[in-house]
Amino acid sequence: MATDAFISYASKDRPVAQRLAAALHESHYEVFWDRTIYAGAEWNEEIQSALRAAGCVVVLWSKATVNSFWVRGEAADAFERNAYVPVQIDETPPPQLFRHVQAQSIANWVKQEHPEELDQLKSAIAWRLNSLPMYRNLEPVADGEPVTHKHLYLVHSYWRVDKKTKFGPMPYQIHVILYGHPTARARVEGVDYLLPGYPEGHNRQAGGRPERLFELKELANGFCIVQAHVRLRFQPRGLDISRLVNMSESGPRLLDDFRV
Repeated sequence: MATDAFISYASKDRPVAQRLAAALHESHYEVFWDRTIYAGAEWNEEIQSALRAAGCVVVLWSKATVNSFWVRGEAADAFERNAYVPVQIDETPPPQLFRHVQAQSIANWVKQEHPEELDQLKSAIAWRLNSLPMYRNLEPVADGEPVTHKHLYLVHSYWRVDKKTKFGPMPYQIHVILYGHPTARARVEGVDYLLPGYPEGHNRQAGGRPERLFELKELANGFCIVQAHVRLRFQPRGLDISRLVNMSESGPRLLDDFRV
């Protein structure tokens, strides 16, 4: 039977898995977590069937799981079919093989602190299941209708880097993506960014690849304005969008939170 989420964990972390499963059930997710028949010399058939049927696999990385053959195997299977959702429940990072995928920490939620960490995890699961509520709120572009500011948006995040450059200290890294309804994004041919006040050679930059939502990554020393000229099919004038990047608003998880 298909489920929304399969929780992969070590037996020592069973209380955390049980608590997480209960929290996800409260949000109306179908969860497989209770391994009443444990794996022996090879994966138990029932567990493997549930693993393959799940929409996503939430892997609870911890001191107990990093050396677990079974958890590693379940994580690898999930990664191969793009269902892998890595989660740290203590300060132990995932094994080296899995560190190229950023794991979300719920260590403070496990300690009965920071309930927003659970909300962030639920958002990651919803994204993996293609059910983020925000997608239902985006306006599509009808045939013959021009793309406007109600269809495309600049979304940003930032994080601390404390870099020293020839232009002076740059304490932040900003990350900007172009986001909107798929019908609007399908018309985008490219994005040209303008960063007013930046040094010559850095104040005009081309956006990244379409599959990475035409991203811009740049160092910053505080508040800055990002302007984007969006080149669009069937719209010779394109569309100009501006965004004030506030260094107190967000974190570095855009491509985790927004479906690419």
